[in-house]
Amino acid sequence: MSHTKQTGACFLVPLTAAGCLLLASCEASFEDEDRAFSRATQQRLSGEFQKQVALLSEAEKHLPAAGTDGEKVPGGFSPWWNEQAAAKLFEGSEASSQALDDLFARALKHSSQIKVFSDVPLIRETGIREARGEFDTHLFTEGHYSFGNEPVGTLLDTGRTGRYRKWETYLEAGVKKKLVTGADVKVSQEFLRINDNSLFRDPNPQAYAKLGLVIIQPLLRRAGVKYNRSWIRIAKLDSEIARNEFVRQTESHLLAIVRAYWNLHLTRSVCIQKRKLLADTAAVVARLEKRKDLDAIEGELMQARAAVARRRADLVRAEMGIKNAEDRIRALVNDPELLKSTKVELVPNHAPAFAELQVNMKDAAATALENRPEIAQAFLQLKAAAIRRNVAKNELLPQLDLILETAIAGLDRAGRLTDGYDEQWDAHPGFLVGFKFDFPAENNAAEARYLRRRLEMRQQLAQLQTTVDTVLLEVKISARELATSYREMNSRYESLQAAQEDLRILNKRWASHAGAANKPAIGYLQLLLEAQQRQAEAEEDFARASTLYNVAMVNLQRAQGTLLQYKDLQVTEDEDERGLPLLKLSKTEAEAKATN
Repeated sequence: MSHTKQTGACFLVPLTAAGCLLLASCEASFEDEDRAFSRATQQRLSGEFQKQVALLSEAEKHLPAAGTDGEKVPGGFSPWWNEQAAAKLFEGSEASSQALDDLFARALKHSSQIKVFSDVPLIRETGIREARGEFDTHLFTEGHYSFGNEPVGTLLDTGRTGRYRKWETYLEAGVKKKLVTGADVKVSQEFLRINDNSLFRDPNPQAYAKLGLVIIQPLLRRAGVKYNRSWIRIAKLDSEIARNEFVRQTESHLLAIVRAYWNLHLTRSVCIQKRKLLADTAAVVARLEKRKDLDAIEGELMQARAAVARRRADLVRAEMGIKNAEDRIRALVNDPELLKSTKVELVPNHAPAFAELQVNMKDAAATALENRPEIAQAFLQLKAAAIRRNVAKNELLPQLDLILETAIAGLDRAGRLTDGYDEQWDAHPGFLVGFKFDFPAENNAAEARYLRRRLEMRQQLAQLQTTVDTVLLEVKISARELATSYREMNSRYESLQAAQEDLRILNKRWASHAGAANKPAIGYLQLLLEAQQRQAEAEEDFARASTLYNVAMVNLQRAQGTLLQYKDLQVTEDEDERGLPLLKLSKTEAEAKATN
């Protein structure tokens, strides 16, 4: 008959296919459940957080316009040092003009720190597959060959005195799998060949075959799809948490590049200002040298020379600051092109922006609640804590397993190990239905785990509130810093204009007195040197304030969690040259097309 040709392997395909389909359908349904939980929880908690945003004072909703404090930096204004800051400053160097977006692109491609950040989500993602491995289909085989030689103590063993000798060959092969319901399913085919010296064995030698199916289904503890799929769901949440951490760390790294970029522009501007100050002071000394036989006092000449020496020392320090700023950018970007030569002079080709950026505090806070990766992480951690709590709650239940077993067996005279195989199909199957119950009277371990998970759930709720409070604080500080730095820049601009006018007047008076024989220039030297110093300080203060303002604009985007969107960047997956998965940031398709 055709059915005699079936084997235990015929159960493999339907069992595996059914298990995979069940796992896939359960994952889809629980993903929907997770999203529903996330939406419900976020809606409930977001309502509370929005109340915090609404409590912002009217003064905070719209920060005061910076221009109301005094004169604004006029549109189109460009400080005299900006053009020189975008050119080569050192002899023998090779100028390398750098835009901020170019440094971003280099960092995203080469930065070792970003690569470290990007590997964390991929490492966590392997946990999903590892958790699914709990439901893998296992093919197994087991066999042995043995010989026994034992003394006989009764005629019932062999029918005669002497020793009992037995040769046994055993082989079992089959498939086993754990289902998402928690059931352990095993299908196996057994073969046993026995040859001994007993007079009672018939036939002898004999071949025994058995095809069996065993199902053990938990009914209480560790039962159900929701429990058994919990670790897959937690692994997915851990992966999402790691992705948000990647975004957070990357935004912080890009902000560090922004700070380094504008710091380089500032140090170059300060160096140019100090070079001009040194040249102006040297010009005063040169003019005094020409008049030392007329009306110049030796003491004032020495005073001017000392000013030149001090300003030359300041210039040395400023030039070293440029090198440090360049190395800071190189360390953050890690581009071999920037690291290969110490003669390459990094030249920022962006000038600071002076236009006012208005900030609505309430809108900025609402944007941060929606986009900050830390808040998304806190929600995901809360969801994972809820799943762990439900797992621990299930493990409080007693163990009650339903055991189902059925088998068909055959016996025949053995020539080969498998001679009993055909005989098993002529028999009616036997079956077993049973149960296993176990419950610890105290149940301390399970109750301790459940208590721990409940405490962790409470902790995560508090952590979420703390995260939101911290984010809102950062948004408020960043928005205030932006408005404050703009007002400070305007004030520094007014101070710069006043210092320039003061120096212009003193230069005019000193020139007119120094040029006339009957008007000695002695009294104006100290005033002139002080005015030069005040102008240089005002120029540096304005350059520093404009730098802080431009950093504050980007820092506000980071505080709102929109820095990557602001720079049109998105997370994409790829493979490296070794075929390993790779997570990277790249321009959005729309931005890439616009660039091309």
